[in-house]
Parts: sequence; C-alpha cells; structure tokens
Amino acid sequence: MSIFSDVNNEPVAAHPSESGNVDSRFRLISRLISTPDVLSDGEREFRALEKLIKSDFLAMTSNVGMPGESKMYAKLLELLEDLHELVNFPYLANKNILAVGGEFSAGKSRFLNSIFGEENLLPTDPNPTTAIPTYLIYGDDEKISALNSFSRLQTLSKEELNAISHGFNANQADASNRISFYHVLRLLQVQSPSMKRWPNIAFLDTPGYSKPKENIDDEVASEGTDAGNTDEEKARENLSTADYLIWVVSAKDGTFQQPGIAFLRDKVQWTKPLYLLINKVDQIEPSERKRVCEQIRDDARKAGFNVVGVSAYSSRESKVFLKQKGHDNWDDPVDWFKAVDGKRKLTKWRGRFKSIIDEVIRFCNNVEAQCADYEKVLKRLEADPEIEGELSSKVKGLRKEITERRRRRQSAASQIAEFSEKVEVRLNSLLKIIGVSDETAADNGLVAVSVGDDKFALSKKGDSFTATVERYSKFNGCYLKVQGYAGQVQIRRSMTDTVTDAAKVFAVGREFELKVYEVNHAQRQVTFNVCL
Repeated sequence: MSIFSDVNNEPVAAHPSESGNVDSRFRLISRLISTPDVLSDGEREFRALEKLIKSDFLAMTSNVGMPGESKMYAKLLELLEDLHELVNFPYLANKNILAVGGEFSAGKSRFLNSIFGEENLLPTDPNPTTAIPTYLIYGDDEKISALNSFSRLQTLSKEELNAISHGFNANQADASNRISFYHVLRLLQVQSPSMKRWPNIAFLDTPGYSKPKENIDDEVASEGTDAGNTDEEKARENLSTADYLIWVVSAKDGTFQQPGIAFLRDKVQWTKPLYLLINKVDQIEPSERKRVCEQIRDDARKAGFNVVGVSAYSSRESKVFLKQKGHDNWDDPVDWFKAVDGKRKLTKWRGRFKSIIDEVIRFCNNVEAQCADYEKVLKRLEADPEIEGELSSKVKGLRKEITERRRRRQSAASQIAEFSEKVEVRLNSLLKIIGVSDETAADNGLVAVSVGDDKFALSKKGDSFTATVERYSKFNGCYLKVQGYAGQVQIRRSMTDTVTDAAKVFAVGREFELKVYEVNHAQRQVTFNVCL
C-alpha cells in the first residue's frame, strides 16, 4: 500500500502554486513518486526475467574465467533497464522513433504543436521548467502517462501535465522554493488522435542540449526545457535511442552553429538520417531567407551528416517557405514523415540478449577446442618411446589436467546454453504479454536450418557460407551441402513453397550464400538466411 494513498486520487490544480496551495503541490509530487499496489502481468514477467539474469549469470560465468564478464553483466543490466521502459510503454516498441532536437531556443516543441495542428498539445510558458523527454504517439483518445524515477507508470491529467511543465513553480520568486521534476520523472508519453496521419511514428521531443540564452523570445515558450537543469548528457542519451532525427535550427542564427555540430557529431555520434528544420524563417528578411537556408544546409553537409531533407519553416505561422516555383530543392517535413511512417519496424530484443550470452558460450567453446588440440599433442607425446620416466609422468599429468579443463568448459557452455534458452522463453513470454513484435529470421527472407553437424554451432551471427543444392523435393523442401561439414542445411517445405518456380530455383548443383542469423547452442542448431 502506498504511503501516499490518501492523497493519490485527489484533483490537482492546473497552477497549484498560484494560490500558494502547499497541499496541492504535495499531492502532485506524491502521485508521481508513488508505486502501484498491484503488478501488471508484464511487470510480473519482467521481474521473473530480471531475477533469472541477476541470480544465474554471474554464478555461471564466475567459474569460466572469461575476461570482461563484469562488463557483460553490466550490459545485461542496461538491457533490462531499457526493457523495463518497454514494459511500461509497449506502444513505442514497433514505432519508428523520430526525435526532434536542437538548442534551447530553436522552437522544437512549438514546431511539433504546429505540425499536429494543436497549439497546446505540448505545454507552453515563457519560463520553461522541465527537461523531461516526451514521446508523442497516435491514440484513439488523449492519454498522458509519466514514468517516474522508480520505473513506475502514472497516468496524468492535462492539468497535471501543465503543472509539471510550468504551473508548479509559478509565482515562486524564491528559487529555493522551486521544485524540478527533472529527477522525479524519466519520461512522458502523450497519446492523441492528432497524430493519426502517422500511426507508425513516435515523435520524441528532447530537452535542449544547451543552456538558455539570456533573452529568450516567444518561441522558447514551448521548449519544455528546464532552465536550471538543461543537460547535455540527458539530450545525448535520448537522441541516441532515435531512428531518425529532425534537427531544429533557428534561421535567426544565420548558420548551423559549431556547438550544435560538435554536439551531434562528437557527443551523440549521429550517423543516421538527419532532417534539417530551419525554423523562424518568417523572422528574417525575405531577401535573406534562401541564402541563410543554403548556408545552414551546406554547413550540415560539410560536417559530414547524412542530410535527407531541408525545410524552411515557421512554427508561428505553421507554414513551409521556399516551396514555390524555382525552389524545388526545399522540402516539406510532412512528406518525410509520410515516408518514415511507411517503414515497418521490429524490435530485436532476443538478438540483443542473445549476442551477449553467446560471447560467453563462444569463449567456452574456443577454450574447449584449444584443450582438445593440446590433448592430441600430449597424447602423441605419451606414445613417444623416447619420453619416459619423470617426464612421461608429467606429460600424463598435464594431459589429465587439460582433459579436466576441457570438460569443465564443455559443462559451462552447456549450462550457459540452457540459461540462454530460459532467457529466450521468458523474453518471448514477456513480449507476447505486452504485444510487441520481435524480429525473426523469416523477417529477413528465406530461412534454412543446420541438420546433423554440431560443427555449425561454432559459427556466430553474420558468418557466411557457400552452399550447394544436393536435392529438392516438393514435399520435403531443399537440402544444401556446405564443403567441410558432414551435415546438411535444410530449407523446409514451408519456405520453398513461398518461392515461385521452386524446382528451377533449387536446381541440383546451384550455389547459394548462407548467412548465420542465430545459433541455438542448447540444440546445437544454426538458423540461416538464404540469399537468393
């Protein structure tokens, strides 16, 4: 039972501090930091997965002697943290994350309000007080959710969102009385019917990476950035999770300024598609607009960014400039949103967990293979008639020690493979509960599996093989042979039936490239994608 349960359900004023209402301020904070009394199915399944990893991974790897095992464990914990956010916001999982970034006064949030046709979708105020990243996604009804610092989800009213964004500290002249939500809330999510045009995009309004300027203009009102808590690292973290980025630059600056370039290139290390939104074009002389926009575009290209579009825009007027005849090289952000929305996105949670655990298994397999080679050499030495007496005893003792080491690594690899399978089962169950589509080999094309040769299991994701068709049957699928391997690779009938004119495509003797998609170490089986 929450210690704040007696105040959790009472209404909170839109501007709780206007009347100096301490109780109202307290109720809002208590709601945000409270924890639910009942766990959801997704939360229960997540905790089971978390317990499995925290209790078993280090216990198993401690006897392996693998360098960097603590770093691998840290990576698993980071993945768990990311996965927990997914449990709370499953709607984001299969969305294309399109971040909107820029410096403090660029007008990022006002741009989003203008593009969605809702002036107050994101709160506005001339003195911004929150540096909380905010996701905006399509929903049949308006709904606002907040993830607190304890990874607990809370539903907010529009009034509470406004209070968080600016009203909470209204009329608080004494800075010591102001309260920031920067350390209370990790992120916000706003669902709205206004995003209906782009149901496959999650727009991410990020904090400004720079400190506010002394004289901010009216467009800063919608920045949603904490003037006392602007945090370059916070902005970097949020931008690094995005698939696409629209970078808002003020036309009044005249150039893509060096601090912004350095932040994106060196701190965020952004290499994905970048769309430039040159905002406040209406606030510079018409004769200067084309020159300024060309300068900002050229600055970005010279910096090495993959610029996929450039728009001259006014958030205040909700208008695209330089789009008329003679300026065909300027873009409309709505067109780009439509292209991004048409791309299907699948998560890769299984692959991300598996890649870390597979490193340990490969280490054990490599040590086991080395020990087997040493055993062969020592066995030959034992058979050498010139080696006798004390030296012969040492060779026998060493071979026994190497044999024991090989068996330990073999046993460890087997245990970790079983652990990997348990993690996958738990993860699949969790993803099913929260309704998330994770990538499978079939999403990448034709699938084949190894049959009858454990040697394939020594390969890793991304390895390539050349395979030759041995036989094809309409009823049993296609069997391929890889030189140097005793077993075969099978393309099952369910796959070959999807190929037009399969008998001709899988003619005996034809060669195909196979790429390893994943290795099931517990079953010693490899799944491939077939490159037709």
